[in-house]
Amino acid sequence: MTSHNIQPVTTSPPNKKSLSPQRLVLLVSVVLVITAWLIGYFSSGTEAELFVPDVLAGTVRVETRGDLFLGYDKDGKLIGYAATGQSQGYGGPIEMLVGLDPEGEITGVKIVVQRETPGFFKLIIEKNFFKQYAGKSYRDGLQLGKDLDAVSGATVSTEGIASSARAAIRLIAKQGLNASMPPEQRPIQFGVPEITLLGLYAAGYFGHKYRSGAWKRRIRWGTLLTGMIVLGFIYTAPLTIAQIVALLSGYWPDWHNNLYWYLLIGGILFVTTVDAKNPYCSWFCPFGAYQECLAQITNVKPYRSKGWPEFFTWLQRGLAFAAVLIGLAMRRPGVAGYEPFATLFDFRGNVVEVVFLLVISLASLMMYRPFCNYLCPLDPVYDFIAESRRWVREGWLVWKKRITKK
Repeated sequence: MTSHNIQPVTTSPPNKKSLSPQRLVLLVSVVLVITAWLIGYFSSGTEAELFVPDVLAGTVRVETRGDLFLGYDKDGKLIGYAATGQSQGYGGPIEMLVGLDPEGEITGVKIVVQRETPGFFKLIIEKNFFKQYAGKSYRDGLQLGKDLDAVSGATVSTEGIASSARAAIRLIAKQGLNASMPPEQRPIQFGVPEITLLGLYAAGYFGHKYRSGAWKRRIRWGTLLTGMIVLGFIYTAPLTIAQIVALLSGYWPDWHNNLYWYLLIGGILFVTTVDAKNPYCSWFCPFGAYQECLAQITNVKPYRSKGWPEFFTWLQRGLAFAAVLIGLAMRRPGVAGYEPFATLFDFRGNVVEVVFLLVISLASLMMYRPFCNYLCPLDPVYDFIAESRRWVREGWLVWKKRITKK
C-alpha cells in the first residue's frame, strides 16, 4: 500500500451470472451513502427567527417581512433589523444571523448553523472573533485582513463566517435600510499554498516517471519534506476525510478564496480517476512525511502484517465508511474527521487526541506508516475510486465489443 498505485484494468469480461463480493459491497456502500445523504438533507434546517432577540437586544416581538426579521421592544418601537446570510466554511455551509439598528450599526451576530470541525470552531470562540463585529457599520467592508483579524489555524472558517455576515448585512441594507451598496469585491486568493501545491503535483508526476532510482528517491523526499513543512506546519492544509464528505454533501466553497481546496480535491480525484495513480499519499502527504521521518530514525522498512492483513484492510474501510455515513447523516463533515493532523501541525487537541498522536508516533518508529496503512480513511476512498474505475472500464469494453460484432 505504500505506492498507492491503482492496479491496471483487466480486459476480461465480468461474470454475467453474479457479482463479485467486492462489487456487491461497492453497490451496498453506494446505497447506504445515498441513504445517509437523504437523511441528512431532510433532517437539516433551523428556525432563525428564534435567535433574533440574541442579535437585537430588548426584542419582545418579531415581525417577518420577506427575508427580514424586524425586532420590536415592549412599547412597539422598532429596535432594528435582522437577516441571515450563508457561505461555505471548511466543513460545510455557515449560516449567520446579523442584527442592525435603524442607523445601520451592527448590534449582534450569531451562528445559526455551522458544520465546522469542532477544533476549528473552538479556536474561533477562544480568539473572540465575533466581538470584532460590535459597533461596526453596514458601510464597513468587513474583509479579513482589513476590517477583521483572521484566526490563524482556522482561516477558511473565519472567511466563511465573514462572508456569511456580509451577505446578511447587504440584505438588510437593501430591504431594511433602503441603502445602496457597491458590489462586493471577491479577489482571487492565489499565493504560496496554491503555488506550492501545483509544484508538488508537477514534481510528483515527473518524479514518478523518472527512471533513475536514486534521483527518484531524492525528488520524493524533497516533495515529502515540502509537503510536511509548507502544507502541514505552516498552513495546516492537508487533505482530510471531512473535505471528501463536504464534497459528497454538495458543500463547495467559493472558489475565489478557496482555490487551494479545489486544486487539492480536484487534482487528486482527476489524477486518480484518469491516470490510475494517487499522487498525494506517496509524494507529498504531510502526515505521511512525518511518519517516514520517524521511520528514518530507526531505519524501519515497509511492513504489512502477515497474519491479519485482511482484518486490518476491512477495519480501515469500516472506519472510513462509518465516518462518511455519520458526516452525511448529520450534515456535518467536520465530525467525520478522526485524523490527528490538527494535533500535530497546529498543536491543538484534547487529551485523547494527544495520546492518539503519541501512539501513532511511537508506532512509526517500529513500522512503516502505521496510520497510512491501517487507519487512514483516505485509502479506502482511493480503493473505491479504483474499483469503480475498473468496473466502468470493463463495462465499456464489453459494450464496445458488442457494438463491434453488430
